[in-house]
Amino acid sequence: MENESDRSLLRGSRRAFLGFGMACVATVSVAGAVAWRLIQDATRSEEATFWRGPYLVSVGPQEAELRWETKPSAAIELVATAPDGSTARAEMGRFVGLQPGTRYRWSALVDGEEGAAGSFATAPTAPGTPVTFGVIGDYGSGKDHEVNVGRVALSQGPSFMVTTGDNSYLVAAAALLDRNIFQPLAPLLASCPLYVCVGDHDEFWPGPGALLGAFGQSRFQDVRHGEVQVVIVGDRAGEAGAARAREALLRPGPRVRFISQHRPPQLGDPLLPVARETGVAAIFAGHLHRYERRTVEGVLTLTVGTGGQGPGSLEATPRSREAVVSLLDYGYLRVDVDEAGGVRYRFLDEFGRQLDEHATAPMPAPATPPPAGA
Repeated sequence: MENESDRSLLRGSRRAFLGFGMACVATVSVAGAVAWRLIQDATRSEEATFWRGPYLVSVGPQEAELRWETKPSAAIELVATAPDGSTARAEMGRFVGLQPGTRYRWSALVDGEEGAAGSFATAPTAPGTPVTFGVIGDYGSGKDHEVNVGRVALSQGPSFMVTTGDNSYLVAAAALLDRNIFQPLAPLLASCPLYVCVGDHDEFWPGPGALLGAFGQSRFQDVRHGEVQVVIVGDRAGEAGAARAREALLRPGPRVRFISQHRPPQLGDPLLPVARETGVAAIFAGHLHRYERRTVEGVLTLTVGTGGQGPGSLEATPRSREAVVSLLDYGYLRVDVDEAGGVRYRFLDEFGRQLDEHATAPMPAPATPPPAGA
């Protein structure tokens, strides 16, 4: 008769086998990607000037930064033009002295000729300025679905994008990033920055170093755009991450606050009391290859794991118990914050069809809690 010790051993063996299998698949995937990258490196010197980008990595009220990879011999000059015709030139990819709340068109001049172009919106400083941004997760596959989702997101004119993790499949190896992120999302990344949340696939060997380095970002981020704040905590916040998020969310300034964590919060997640205490409008998550709208311990949670890798299934990713809406369609989440601080959420599929909509009234400012340990 099988006893608990036998069952425990069997479960451990299964986990070890699955872990070994994942490592083997990841190794083969990376090896193939490296071979492909070597071939690409050997031939791309004869191709277009830009090997990657230019792509936006951040915007602020008066600054914006772009990055790129190009031929070493190319002379690149970045110029940003405002609607009034005034221009600014970047130093080392960074514009400064820009006008707040303004949509700029940027041009990358290669030896005096335009070789690439895009646009960006600087963060507003005027109180009550509406902000539109997007949320995408579990997307980095290089598939046509990812291209379609990126195209729909771009058509909505977001000022910035936030991810909910799993930015590159199966792993975030440097050799995979062009195929999985920079090529399929090139038009989107030329028009708004992507603020990256690290997921479990990004944490697999060799880890998220290449991914975060490409964007100049870190696992924990405090993103500000106008009166909107998004605190990005990574795969799972845990107690330490929740405490750090609480500290960031209690800083004055933002009127509407959000959290992005890769794993959807469950009952008892340490982020939930932090979200309630600090008046967070919603937690964004991924991991499940679904779109779900649910409320957990009084906190609105939107799972957006539908960016391109593949839909879930009833077996692999069952519907969450608290879900009001649960969909298996590819898509992204559009978030609109209005003048009064109300928020409208719309899930759009890869064809631009709206499959869910939810609106919330402005949240009252939370009472300032006593210091931790008081």
